[in-house]
Amino acid sequence: MIWLHPTVLFALVAVAAPILIHILVHRRAERFPFPTLRFVKPTRLSSIRRHVLDDVPLVAVRAAILAAAAGAFAGPLMVTSARRQAWDRRVVRAVVSEGVEQAGASDATRRFQSGGDLADAVRRAVAWLDTAPPARRELVIVSPLAIGSITAADIASVPDDVGIRFERSTALPSARTMPFGRILTKNGPVDREVTLAGSQTSVSTAAAPAEPNVWPIEVFASPEDRGAVDAARSAVLTERVWAPPADRLVRLFVAPRNVAGPDAQPVHMPWIADAIARIAHDADLQTAAARLPRGVTGASFTGPAWQTIAAAADGRPVAVAAAAGDRLLIASAAPASDVVTPLLMRSIVNALVLAPEVRNAEVVPIADAVLTAWSRPSSAPAAPRIGSVDEDDRRWLWAIAVLLLAVETWIRRASRQPRAGEQEETTRVA
Repeated sequence: MIWLHPTVLFALVAVAAPILIHILVHRRAERFPFPTLRFVKPTRLSSIRRHVLDDVPLVAVRAAILAAAAGAFAGPLMVTSARRQAWDRRVVRAVVSEGVEQAGASDATRRFQSGGDLADAVRRAVAWLDTAPPARRELVIVSPLAIGSITAADIASVPDDVGIRFERSTALPSARTMPFGRILTKNGPVDREVTLAGSQTSVSTAAAPAEPNVWPIEVFASPEDRGAVDAARSAVLTERVWAPPADRLVRLFVAPRNVAGPDAQPVHMPWIADAIARIAHDADLQTAAARLPRGVTGASFTGPAWQTIAAAADGRPVAVAAAAGDRLLIASAAPASDVVTPLLMRSIVNALVLAPEVRNAEVVPIADAVLTAWSRPSSAPAAPRIGSVDEDDRRWLWAIAVLLLAVETWIRRASRQPRAGEQEETTRVA
């Protein structure tokens, strides 16, 4: 037997309640009829305390009622051979495919839409299988199964008792071409395309239509720093960066004399928050900022709206970020001629847009030998998982508790009725 909610068994201490009540309760002294009270001295009625159990059957029945109720709340489950065979015959299946996510023909089958991310669909399918009642669990992946669509790490995250089966839905094309984003260069914006043909990958470029305000950063710097700022911008465009959407703009203050001057506001727009997080995780920027011996010592960089995105060797901020209306606001205390400035510009522009994903365009399938190694049959559940059992045996304990309640009622009523001899003596004396 196992208990689905074993912590409830602590309620068994309540079994002692009827015994303690029976011992500690005060009773009034009983009245006895006499033919005459002439020779009896008057005394006041007093309470008496029990020191022994005089209603042992009643106390035992009441304690048994509380024990049965506590056991019922704890959820007993008898793991019998018949029940194990029933679990072994039942199969719960999660099918991951490119179709519409829906329930299957029964509650034992459910389909999960991959939506281009097979690994995420597998995680959702495993989470659903964990809530299924005891049964053989199976995961079926129906997909073209291109390389990179699912990895050995994704398979390792599936519990060992869950069976895994693969089915190729369609054949992959021999070649595929797709857009690969727009980049900013020294000669203007460029559109790129990537072509996947077998195991080879090639990228082609074409000049993009000229657009105003292609460079998203508005730089504020002192006149003597303008040359260094322009050189940093030219270096960034020489290396090429992603072209962000036209509505994502940035204000950058380079070595400001008073960073409290910009109208910094807390961040509320999601794209600004995402950009700040990506900039803060730029390893090249963090390494360059850590080369500076000291950061900003004043309190202007530590206001409630500013968030540190790069720190110096002493831990103080070198660059901070906030919002300015619908724009990203960044202030850098590094000199304009320092390498931090071009690295910060590059990080800012690349953080404004997500790099295009070409994993879904892959044309090389996962080898059959690999899929065979990842496949495995489902195994019978060794023990039910607490929280997923669809039927337990608590109803028998509730039935026992109800029966004991009836017995307790009968015993209590029987003890209240006076005996035949007592009734006759009372009548004769009266």
